[in-house]
Amino acid sequence: MADYSTRLEAFRDSLESLVKIESIDWPNDSDVKGFIWCGVIAKYSITFDLSWKLMKDILIQYHKVSDFAKGSPKEVLQKSYEADIINDHTWAKMLEDRNTISHQYKNLEDVDEWCRKITAQYIPLFNELLKYGGDRLS
Repeated sequence: MADYSTRLEAFRDSLESLVKIESIDWPNDSDVKGFIWCGVIAKYSITFDLSWKLMKDILIQYHKVSDFAKGSPKEVLQKSYEADIINDHTWAKMLEDRNTISHQYKNLEDVDEWCRKITAQYIPLFNELLKYGGDRLS
């Protein structure tokens, strides 16, 4: 298991990479677009997974919370909300979307919409978590 400083750094690196979707010049070739979309899906999923694991680290290290029945993403999000680590219910939607888009690697019609959603709604929340974690775990 990674220690919290390693996870914080991995989350920071993954988020820096995910932010690059804002500047993607999407090709017209559907095969290439599909390949790039698979990369975006993977990077979003990795970033989200690191985020909830970072929240768990913050709960344990900073808030001294350790009563996790399963330590599942949904449970960690709920505990993080209760501890004011996150203050937006959008995180539950982010989890749902991570599960949904991981099965949409063949559906390219919604790529622009998903990227706008990740960029406009989710990256700002990831950035807030990064600041919160950096302030408390560094």
